[in-house]
Amino acid sequence: GVGRLADSTGSNRAVAVGLECLVCGEAEEGWVLMSSGGDPTDVGRWFGLRSAFWTVLLVPFLFLPYRWLWVPCGLAGMLLLMPGKFSKPAAVRRDGTLIFGAPAVLVLRTALDPGWWGPWIVLLVFLFWLRSRPWWTPKAAVLLTPALWVGSGCLLARPTARCPLGQTTRQIDKQAVLVCAGDSLTAGLDIYSDKQTYVARLRERLGCEVINAGFAGNGVSDLLDRLERDVLSHKPTAVLVFIGGNDYLDGRPRRQFAEQLETIVARLAATGCRLVIVEVPTGIIWDPYAGIYRRIAGRHGAVLVPESALRWWFSLELLGRRWLDEPVTLDGLHLSEAGARTVADWLEPYVVRALLGR
Repeated sequence: GVGRLADSTGSNRAVAVGLECLVCGEAEEGWVLMSSGGDPTDVGRWFGLRSAFWTVLLVPFLFLPYRWLWVPCGLAGMLLLMPGKFSKPAAVRRDGTLIFGAPAVLVLRTALDPGWWGPWIVLLVFLFWLRSRPWWTPKAAVLLTPALWVGSGCLLARPTARCPLGQTTRQIDKQAVLVCAGDSLTAGLDIYSDKQTYVARLRERLGCEVINAGFAGNGVSDLLDRLERDVLSHKPTAVLVFIGGNDYLDGRPRRQFAEQLETIVARLAATGCRLVIVEVPTGIIWDPYAGIYRRIAGRHGAVLVPESALRWWFSLELLGRRWLDEPVTLDGLHLSEAGARTVADWLEPYVVRALLGR
């Protein structure tokens, strides 16, 4: 049988080495050699090409929204489980760039928020253990794959519920008061009017009183100082907190930022108003405020608006502004008229959910 196989492949050496790999449990190398009839270096070349492909796949996720990492992490888990006839060491050699690279990028992007990446690392370790069990079969891998993708989405995407639009805006109490508190993204650049801001767009759509409490250049400490005068004095039904960009640019320490944002949200929550907290993207790869918005929103029952869309828009601006028909910013930071419409579209479902108390 070996002789016939050698004749059919045209390479005695490839078959001999391939069979040796199979006997030693290195199924991946063995099958590649025996099917190709090539030199053993072909195996390394094949693995090298796969590694290069996974590297190219992972690099954009260093800059894309961190919640999108559920895709490469889910794929890494699936590749670890799926190769039924290949040994675990061979699977790691073949796809280790993705299997270990995806969690590495995840930890790098959210290092200061172990509550985000920790559960996935635990799951990955469990998958390694599961893959090494003698009773593990390809059929079991196929059956577990859908659950793996669901788990990846739940752990790493964690979508926030939004209120579907349509008739819901008509249910908003016309006496409701929404206060939008923030920096220049909220206030706009025109000191005499906010007609070009997302606040004005929300005012047109919601049909209730919408107050612009944004102030250019503000950080959390500035908002805290004027909270009573500019926000609480209006006795709001709901408050949208959209702040943090200037704190990052000014280099405010993580602990100080967290404490002051916590104080703002706690004082607002104490009045009984409903809260919407916008997760502001900070940093390009390393996020110094990772997890702060999410934990504060969770503690006070606020609606959290994930940063994914905003980071994506600003990334497009950074990389290809000249090719955009309607840039969302005027200068890479401040919203244009088109950007104000886009941000209003993004925020509206979350604001409606808060105003309706859902």
